[in-house]
Amino acid sequence: PSEQRHIMRIILMIPIYAVISFLSYRFYKESIYYETIRDCYEAFVIYSFFILLLTYLGDDNETQRSKITGPDRRRLLYPLNCFYFNPLHEYFLYYMKYGILQYVAIKPATTMAAVVLQYFGLYCETQYDFHFGMIYLTIINFTSVSVALYCLFLCVKMVVFFCYWQTLLLSLLGAMGLFTPENNWSVLNVEQGISSILICSEMVVFAILHVYSFSYLPYVIPGTETPLRKSFIDGFNPIDMVRELLWACRDTVLMFQGKPIPIREGHLSGRLERAHTIRIKRRHRFFKSRKPAATAPISPEPVSPQAAGGSQTPLSPDDQARAPLLGHADRPNYLSTSIV
Repeated sequence: PSEQRHIMRIILMIPIYAVISFLSYRFYKESIYYETIRDCYEAFVIYSFFILLLTYLGDDNETQRSKITGPDRRRLLYPLNCFYFNPLHEYFLYYMKYGILQYVAIKPATTMAAVVLQYFGLYCETQYDFHFGMIYLTIINFTSVSVALYCLFLCVKMVVFFCYWQTLLLSLLGAMGLFTPENNWSVLNVEQGISSILICSEMVVFAILHVYSFSYLPYVIPGTETPLRKSFIDGFNPIDMVRELLWACRDTVLMFQGKPIPIREGHLSGRLERAHTIRIKRRHRFFKSRKPAATAPISPEPVSPQAAGGSQTPLSPDDQARAPLLGHADRPNYLSTSIV
């Protein structure tokens, strides 16, 4: 089912984080390029977790919205608990989706911008100076991650956002001069090395939590096994995320125009959705082309004078047993009379 696709993406976040952190520690001079992969996959996981929650609610947006109950006035989480929101609002789920998808789009974009600026010597990761790109990208990422924070659940956001704030804290400590270069390690290399070691250690704890949070047991079908290659292709196919981004842009335009937003089944990928549609069409064509079952020719029965005059006698037990089987025939009064 579609739930397994998103669960697999979430579970693979732990080994991917651990491997990339180890590579960043081992090959610290190229760490920014390894972190690019981690940041892009981080946004991918956040999207998958949100869609997984929506899939638990229902297959389409109307069903999902109907499952949300409770008071129509709630506080945001700390430190924005002075603000309220209405979970029963018509566009509440759309606002949540926009809050997630903006991070999905902004995080990879700022990561690629950091790589380009680093290549041209304009990034300067060790200084918070407005003459370089580091501080601008940090402000954009901090704003984006804070917005997405209020649109996610704790189990996944602990991994993503805790690692982000941990890296940001180490960067600030390095900018304050608390780290000193040693041997071939610069201040930046020391920051990244400490962050990588901490992440590798923390992933052990998060891996144990994910084993209990996302169990595979409800999806086990005895006697069946999905090929590993097929599972990886389906899990890492980003077409559903691209489609959700396009739908979000289109729905935003419809909301500004005051037009209704169409009901969509968001849990199927394009390929699966086409296959599902093809199966339905084939089923309709099959039933449409079926010929009605031929009925046996019925020999005319002589009618008694009493029956011809309008008097009817009860059906015999044998006739009563045959009558329901011939209820679809064009002769509704078949065997309605009997010979006296």
